[in-house]
Amino acid sequence: MADLFNQYVALLDGVKISLLMALIVANFLTGIAVAIKTNSFRLKEMGDFLRSRILPYVVAYLGMGIIGVIDSAWAWAVTAVWAVILATLIGAILQNLKELGIKLPDSLTGN
Repeated sequence: MADLFNQYVALLDGVKISLLMALIVANFLTGIAVAIKTNSFRLKEMGDFLRSRILPYVVAYLGMGIIGVIDSAWAWAVTAVWAVILATLIGAILQNLKELGIKLPDSLTGN
């Protein structure tokens, strides 16, 4: 059991989880900034935002990590899920920045 836990920590630890957490925080903060700018910020809705837009990323990544440890044939999927989550978070952050009125290069926004 301790060996599986050590494998799990080794699989998820390091740059991947740090970058994932940094992007989640950036998404959260830029989302709050957009809500404040558009006068739609409601403190009571932050819990729903965290549950519906942040928690699924964390659960998917950590859940895939468990599967990758239990069956090493699925270890590649941890990186794949991580990459998809990062792409999604980066897209959300770019959208939030665009809504804040920050001019972004066309190559980033797809325009």
